[in-house]
Amino acid sequence: MAFNSHTAGPDTGHAATALTSLSKMAHGFVSILVRFMAKAHSAMRTLQMARMLSTLSNMSDHQLAQIGIQRSDIPKYAETLMAEE
Repeated sequence: MAFNSHTAGPDTGHAATALTSLSKMAHGFVSILVRFMAKAHSAMRTLQMARMLSTLSNMSDHQLAQIGIQRSDIPKYAETLMAEE
């Protein structure tokens, strides 16, 4: 009895197809995860900026002068601090 690739041995065709399908699913998952992380990072920076603006705005003019800024400088100062992170 003769054996050929159609009647005996491991079926590598289905395994390769399954592996390709799994690879595509993993790539899709990673792509979604990367987009989610980018949005989460953006949201976190927005929250940090809002908290910083709030904190600086709640300081007295004397306290602001002690750190070297005026009330009108708060948005620019907060941007500078965020850029240094």
